[in-house]
Amino acid sequence: MTNVRVRIPPSPTGLLHIGTVRTALYNFLFAKHEGGTMVFRMEDTDKERSKKEYEEDIINGLVKLGIAGDEGVHIPGSKGFRQSERIEVYTKNLQKLLDENKAYYCFCTKERLDNMREKQREAKLPPRYDGCCKNLSTDEAKKRVEAGEKAVIRLRIPENEDISFKDLVRGETCINCKELDDFVIARAIDNPLYHLTVVVDDHDMGITHVIRGEDHISNTPKQILIFRALGYEVPHFAHLPLILNEDKSKLSKRKNKVSVDDYLAEGYLPEALLNFLALLGWNTPDEQEIFSMDELIEKFTLDRVHKGGAIFDIKKLDWVNGEYIKRAIAENIDEFFETVKPFIKNIPTDDESLIKNILKDPDFEGRFSKLSEVSEVLEPLFSPIPDYPTSLLALDKFQITPAMLKDKVLPKAKEVLSGIDWERGESSKSKVISDGLVAIVGELGLKNGQVLWPIRVALSGLEKSPNFATLAVYLGKEECLKRLDIALEKCK
Repeated sequence: MTNVRVRIPPSPTGLLHIGTVRTALYNFLFAKHEGGTMVFRMEDTDKERSKKEYEEDIINGLVKLGIAGDEGVHIPGSKGFRQSERIEVYTKNLQKLLDENKAYYCFCTKERLDNMREKQREAKLPPRYDGCCKNLSTDEAKKRVEAGEKAVIRLRIPENEDISFKDLVRGETCINCKELDDFVIARAIDNPLYHLTVVVDDHDMGITHVIRGEDHISNTPKQILIFRALGYEVPHFAHLPLILNEDKSKLSKRKNKVSVDDYLAEGYLPEALLNFLALLGWNTPDEQEIFSMDELIEKFTLDRVHKGGAIFDIKKLDWVNGEYIKRAIAENIDEFFETVKPFIKNIPTDDESLIKNILKDPDFEGRFSKLSEVSEVLEPLFSPIPDYPTSLLALDKFQITPAMLKDKVLPKAKEVLSGIDWERGESSKSKVISDGLVAIVGELGLKNGQVLWPIRVALSGLEKSPNFATLAVYLGKEECLKRLDIALEKCK
């Protein structure tokens, strides 16, 4: 294979979209797998919708994720990677097409075109340009433009010619030119449109493979015609499946967050987000689901990309992120603590050692899938116990009565914990605490649920929480006894 060069060319008309990240990731993985180069350029010729803040968001996002590529707008001091910087280049190519009679000026007004299309619809014909201006002489067209008459530039389409290309994801594709009309490639000689600019950019930047979403399939024949008209080599094409909502509609912000910043702000790790996006339209023969970036680069090939749309499953993202969090904690708790610290709210982070021990404890493993959930997990251990109804303690399911708790279970639990000495966070005492509280069950002739459920609720104030021994270890002896007294008051 020739030296592979791919590109990611977003438009700065909105925040970095999750679909753009998936496309950038696939380009990045393909380039690295093939030992090639990825170019990052900005399609910013839409003057009305392009915003500097959107460009900065897109650049910062791809850089933060580590998939911005090898050349392009993200490299300080780089020039020529914004379409707004290349207008003269596009003008030169447009003039070449005009001079060679491969393109022509069209002076048709909007009113004429609207009327033409309406008549075509009435005749049940596909709406397309009727070639009204294609036979104007070059001299006449030039005079009218120089006189200030408005005119667009259209590409002259060959008649009855097949345009075929091999899509590296979807296989052989063919369309006949009779299905196209002489489409507009510029609003004026110095105002080029997408189809022209993208072709010129791909040629000038030596792009060998165009990897993009399947919504661009219909653009490909038009762009191939421009490549041919300019005498440029046509690159290889690969069209990726769209990312879909669970109802199989196109991913939209009405049903899902689509901005990458939203996911990072919620506490999804960048590497987990990339792992998840890699699986949205691609897999390995062994169905592996957790990858390092090096593994993704090693295993990524276009022939494993799916043809059908990929469902954005938020539960799967949560699972992947949870797996990455577990690994991060196991590999380096100090680094993980610095990562999670900005997400810890209303909890003092000065006792780093205690918080780190809690996060490392197996009883807390899997209790949060996002960094934003860490505070919720820690809060019962650092905040005053929440108010809770007596009915949560005296649960009907276990046939627990307030009298049973007041006269037997809670006083006995206080007696057991009062006889054990431990420092807050001393996890080695977990078994001693657990054995002591479990022994109450037999001593009182009750069932496990009648003893251990109310003790856990008394310590946490919650329906769901880690087990009673883990809670006791990290609450400390004094707080445990205080919370048991609160529970006793509720049973009077």
